[in-house]
Parts: sequence; structure tokens; C-alpha cells
Amino acid sequence: MKYDGFSVFKTYLAIKLHFGSDTYDYFKYEGKVNCKLETFTKRNDRYFFHKLSTKYTPTEIINYFVCNFITNDKKWIGELARNNGHDTYLDWKKRNDALDYHFRSDCVLLSDRISIDRISFDGLLSCNSGQHPKLLRLLLSKKIGIETALIFERHLAFIKNWDKEIKETYVWPTFSKKLKKYRPFCKFNETKTKLIMKEIFV
Repeated sequence: MKYDGFSVFKTYLAIKLHFGSDTYDYFKYEGKVNCKLETFTKRNDRYFFHKLSTKYTPTEIINYFVCNFITNDKKWIGELARNNGHDTYLDWKKRNDALDYHFRSDCVLLSDRISIDRISFDGLLSCNSGQHPKLLRLLLSKKIGIETALIFERHLAFIKNWDKEIKETYVWPTFSKKLKKYRPFCKFNETKTKLIMKEIFV
């Protein structure tokens, strides 16, 4: 199958729909979208998609759009195709290529926070009086990575509880959706991460 600017455009639409829509699921629909070549050829920004097709493989372009939509889902394709989109991708790739290392570092930071605040491990996740839990505050302030939160979620399944307990109705609902949408794209070794958690927290 030919890989070109139109292919990149379809991937872009699929990822954008996945993160922006409540009904479209990239994995359920296998990344397929209704789009005609003639529609694409009429777009003034088609050059950017052709440019991206020469720089990234089909697998890379999926990750490229995913990490950029996680960072800022309002980005215009012109921005995505320029250096800031590339820099976002390089940061994401560097973090995910050494995910075990970054996860361990985040766990150490969380362990230190437990000691400083004199709380239990559960205190990181508990939602007191509807307020943001400590883990969420550290995530929103970028002290820990979004992948770390999703690894914790995989092992501890707390997002459903947060959805029920957090009373604030703007920041968390938006971020909750982002976490759920990113979750199937976030790949990690479950056994290894569980051992890291056991080593640091038990």
C-alpha cells in the first residue's frame, strides 16, 4: 500500500478523532476514517502532510501525532509539521525508549513525597473532600510523567474512583479523558513495572 501525504492525512484525522471524539476509537476502527483523495488535494495545508511522510515511517507518524495531541490537542498541522512538533516527538521517544528508568525515577520521587508528607501509599491516590489527589497534582504540575500515571492505573485501577470522587468539573474531566484515550497507546512491561513498584514501595 502506498505511503504518502494522503496516508499521513488519514492517520492525522484518525488520531485527532480518537482524542477529540467521544465515539471514535482508533483501535476499534483500526485507524480507518472516511476521507476522499479529492478532498485532501483541495486542502491548502496538504504540503505539511507530504513533508511529514518523507520524515517519518507509518509507525512513527502514529506516535508523532499521539504525543503531540497529548501535549496540545489544539495544534494546527502547520505547527505539528515544524520543529515544535518534532521536538515534542523526540522528548516522547526519549522518555518511552527508557520508560523503565523514568518510571523508577518517578516512583522514587513519589516515595520521597510519602516520607515528606508523612502519608501512606494510599494517601497518594486518596481524594480528600473532593480535592485533587496528590498523585494527580504531581502529574498536572509535570513532576511525574503521564506514562507513570497510566502504569499505576494499570496496576491499581483508580481512575474510575477519581471520576466519581473529584468534585472539580473542568480540569479533571478533561484530563481523565486524555488519560483514557492515551492508555491503549502506552506500551510497557507490566511484570517489570510491578517489580519496580514492589521494590520501592513495599
